[in-house]
Amino acid sequence: MSRRQFLRWAGLVAATPLFLSLEERAAQAIRPRVAAINLELVTLTETSVILTWFTGDPSKGPDSFGRLTPVGADTEVWMGTSSGQLQQVYLDDTKTPYHYAEITGLEPGQPYFFVARSNGVPAVPASSASGSPFGTSVVRVGAAPAAAFTTPLPPPGTFLFSVALCNDLHLGETVAGLATTVSGVGVPPGISQVPGQAPYPEIMAGALGVEARQRGASVLMAAGDISSEAAQMDVTTAKSYLDAFGTYRSDYFVTRGNHDRPHNSADAAACRAVAGADGYHDCFVDSFFPSGPTWYEANVNGLRIIGLDTYDKPSPSNGGDNGVMGAEQFAWLGERLADDPDIPTFVAGHHPVTVESDLTTVGKPTMFDLDPQQALQLEALYAKAPGVFVHHSGHTHRNKRTTSTTAPNVTFQEVAAVKEYPGGFHLLRVFSGGYAMNFYKFRDADAQAWSERSRPEYAGTAPQYTFGNASDRNAVFTRDFSGLRAPVPA
Repeated sequence: MSRRQFLRWAGLVAATPLFLSLEERAAQAIRPRVAAINLELVTLTETSVILTWFTGDPSKGPDSFGRLTPVGADTEVWMGTSSGQLQQVYLDDTKTPYHYAEITGLEPGQPYFFVARSNGVPAVPASSASGSPFGTSVVRVGAAPAAAFTTPLPPPGTFLFSVALCNDLHLGETVAGLATTVSGVGVPPGISQVPGQAPYPEIMAGALGVEARQRGASVLMAAGDISSEAAQMDVTTAKSYLDAFGTYRSDYFVTRGNHDRPHNSADAAACRAVAGADGYHDCFVDSFFPSGPTWYEANVNGLRIIGLDTYDKPSPSNGGDNGVMGAEQFAWLGERLADDPDIPTFVAGHHPVTVESDLTTVGKPTMFDLDPQQALQLEALYAKAPGVFVHHSGHTHRNKRTTSTTAPNVTFQEVAAVKEYPGGFHLLRVFSGGYAMNFYKFRDADAQAWSERSRPEYAGTAPQYTFGNASDRNAVFTRDFSGLRAPVPA
């Protein structure tokens, strides 16, 4: 962007919107000018909506990543069932660059119009040219008309319990957004934490357990890449953050990701040696699976939970990030699903499964997801087990829901990474007659700051890929869960 373009851009952002009253215009005249950008509709349930946006200083040029200098401003939302009759429904005078507005008490199945603003300046949707905040995320400028959404109807029946779905914590990582390395230089350049601030994986992992509980989750599933490179200290630290949620194998469960594989490094040397792989040590197994296989079955409130190890390779020295399941694990899974095919079953494994997922994974070589032949075998097992309704995966760091023609009744849900933009988790809410899935960004102030700082990953394309569209983040399904039960109060 040239200086002339930027100055024109800043002027448009700061322009007084036409719908303001004379009193509002006068009040705005004495407020600091801000650029209110990156408006996103994040979460949409039957009775609530969450909006986030950012305010920056347009008088200072963007940095090398295209980011404006953060500037504090108030947080305000106007909303109504008609675009011509909006009223203020949210106001927080706390000055912050990172705006998080949660509006509750909405009516299910009702269309709403809204305008979000800071210091009287309407926030510009982070979206495509349509102006809708439901899709991708790019900086746009100009007037911000009222946007619209319609709340969904709730799943049928009685609410029973919630499960938080998360992945890709990457404890120990120090640079986010490195696609590859050429002569030791990240391509494209990665993003690091502000000097003096806490490591970003720890900030995000710290928010995870607290906020998943606050959202009502009684169970948490962390589907792989718990650590950055499976160093003993990083795996141990990751477990301590997950322990903040509850008791392992009772309140929370984990699966292995490719980053959690055995490593041949000094940082892993104190962990158990891997038989037949000289120099390789498995710290992930030491912390999470010290006495058994790295796949498992559990039952919570009548729900069968199956955890898969999709980096179950014959030798850790084989390399590659793609997913593979060993013959023993496949045989075990087939037996377990055949033993009781109709029980409601939730499956988690780090690598995505479907052909649709593989074809839409941007910038990655073939064989990035689960081995294609094994993916077909897995889908065939699901087709014979009507109780399987969700397969949760990570690895792609995006919110993406795909389908399988072989197992059309299974929701294949990829969940965005905990560690970076957009930074959060999915909440699976189970009812007696169905389920809802909603993505929540972290509300923690430090987590919001890092999420916005890491937004320009991959040369600014990360938001378009990782945020997902409305249905990737928020969806409702009908299903007979009459055999499930609510948790017994402690």
